[in-house]
Amino acid sequence: MTTILLAVTGLSPAIVTETVWALAKGKPPALPGRVVFITTGVGATKIKEQLHTPLAAFGGQTAWQALRTALKAKNDELIAEEPRLIGRANKRTGTLDSLADIQTPEENDIAAGFILEEVRRITMNPDTPLIASIAGGRKTMGALLHAAVTLIGRETDRLTHVLVNAPYESLPGFYFPGQPGGPLVDRDGAPHSPAKAVVQLADVPFVPLRNRFDDLRDMPGSFAELVRRYAKTIKQDAERPVLIEIGYRQKCFWVDGVPVKAGVRSLAILHFLLTENGAGRIPIGQPEAAETMQSWLKTADFIPAGVKPATISPEDIRHDLSELRKALKKAAAAWQIPQRSLAFSPTRVQLRERASR
Repeated sequence: MTTILLAVTGLSPAIVTETVWALAKGKPPALPGRVVFITTGVGATKIKEQLHTPLAAFGGQTAWQALRTALKAKNDELIAEEPRLIGRANKRTGTLDSLADIQTPEENDIAAGFILEEVRRITMNPDTPLIASIAGGRKTMGALLHAAVTLIGRETDRLTHVLVNAPYESLPGFYFPGQPGGPLVDRDGAPHSPAKAVVQLADVPFVPLRNRFDDLRDMPGSFAELVRRYAKTIKQDAERPVLIEIGYRQKCFWVDGVPVKAGVRSLAILHFLLTENGAGRIPIGQPEAAETMQSWLKTADFIPAGVKPATISPEDIRHDLSELRKALKKAAAAWQIPQRSLAFSPTRVQLRERASR
């Protein structure tokens, strides 16, 4: 299994060496196998000049070599691939011309499609974890990478931003803490030891919308069309009822056909609250719900006698709802239980019991 670090970069590719350092020093540490740069023509030149040119201060090593040495990278770790250049088709030559920069709406659309395809290429392989860095490049590049990971990223993928303390975040020649070569001098001539730099990684939360599709191959290829497809699908989800089926003997319930495992007591609590919601009788809190449910249980003949709970306490309801939320999240179900309310959006729920199988 090879982890890939995918980074958008511009005029300051040192953002990538800082990110790698922070990953390696994290808890737990993570050292990518391969590093993929998404950049423009100007950005590719900066990568070559700043990361892959031997430096006298580093004893003839490049900044990338010095980083690998400092982190004791193995032969199959921190392998920097050739930069992926964002480009447009040249109708005259029949080739792809790399963009020098991203400054127009057309160039932004080109970059969006290019970044989406790079994320798709990586996430198509289930054995390739992705760490995507939005720290470098123009702000639009970072925003597009965040959007692409949200659209087709997986729960196991990561989206990160790197934080560097002053003055190192803007100090020319700084690549990672403790780098060789001695102190670095700022514009005022003051020296700063790289050993005192603090580099930290911030994980950026994202919602993996790809769970709404059965297969990544079903998703449209273009960025704009994929956004339109998601918008249409989410609108349809909001307008149609959710079908919830409960199977006591199977110790499971289904949300639009998606199975979610749960114990009989949890199923009874869910069944009761959905029934009350559907009738417009929403309990104010767990104590009221527990008291009302005691009467409901006496007539709940659909619950098998051998497993029907005898009593229900407010703590039972609180605990089981928490477990149900976790189970729904794990199953990536389209319907979720509110965190601090017993109102379950009854107008969007159809409830029925599922026969034994």
